[in-house]
Formats: sequence, structure tokens, C-alpha cells
Amino acid sequence: MLSLIASASQFVRENDFKTIFHRVKSHDAHPTIQFLKYAFCGGLATLTLVVIVFALSQTIFPAAKGMIIRGQVLDEVVRKHNLVLNNTIAFPFSAIVGYLLNVKFVFRPGRLSRGMEIFSFCLVAAIGFFPGLWLVDYLVARFHTDSSLATTAFIMTSFLVNFVCRKFVIFKA
Repeated sequence: MLSLIASASQFVRENDFKTIFHRVKSHDAHPTIQFLKYAFCGGLATLTLVVIVFALSQTIFPAAKGMIIRGQVLDEVVRKHNLVLNNTIAFPFSAIVGYLLNVKFVFRPGRLSRGMEIFSFCLVAAIGFFPGLWLVDYLVARFHTDSSLATTAFIMTSFLVNFVCRKFVIFKA
């Protein structure tokens, strides 16, 4: 991680704004820049997931720890179930945002047909999603972990798997 930051810092110091802007915008960006763009786009896709999960957890399928429903604290089994359900509902929206941003700003499409590319993108997202979902279930059921912390662990489990698979399997490197 430190080498990524050092490499990006050196790139910024050695180039003017116009060069930096064009390199960042390009699909042929340095791998460090590409990774940072992926992280930014992934952050926006993650933000989509978190906003939807939060909204659902506060309204339709309550999942906030200590939430009072009809005068009683939300049962942990119900909270765990609702948190898993809310993440499952939010997943396709997050995946769509991630795909659109990655094609536009990070990776060069064309290794696969468009339909296979979208399918593969979502498959890779699911490969990272379901172990993360299991982690949410486990952390809440076993340790009564706060919903925000469990969701953060979920996000971290899928980030690197998704990047590697998308960069080297789905899109042109």
C-alpha cells in the first residue's frame, strides 16, 4: 500500500495538471493510477450499497443494533436476517454502478462480448459478495457485531478479489 502511495505521489510531483488529468482519464493509466481509479469507482459502488442498506435498515427491514420496534429492542436473529436481506437487495444496484464506472473510467472493455462481460463482472462480484455476506451473518450471530462494522468487513472481503479478477480475467489489462 505504501508503495502505491509513493508511486502516485511521485507521478503527481513529476507531471503538470494537464498530463495528470489525461493519464488518469485514460484506460492506459499506470497500474497504480488504475488501481486508485478502481478504488474510487469501487468506493462509489460501495457507497451505493451502504446507502441502500442503511435506508432499508432504518425503514423497511430494520437492522440497526439496539433499534426499538413497537416498544421492544430488535431481536438479534431478526436483525441478522434483515441485515443479510438488505445487503442482498442492495447488491445488484451496487454491481450495476460498479460495472458502469469501471467500463467508463478504469478498464478497457473488449476481451469478452458485452453480454459475457456483464455476466462475468456480476459473477466476480457474487464470488466476493457471498463470502462477505457469510461474514456479516457470522459476525452478527456470533459476536453481536454492530451492523456498520459487519458491513465494513463485508466490503473489505470483496474488494481485492474483485479487482484482481476484473483486471486479469474480464477486461483487457
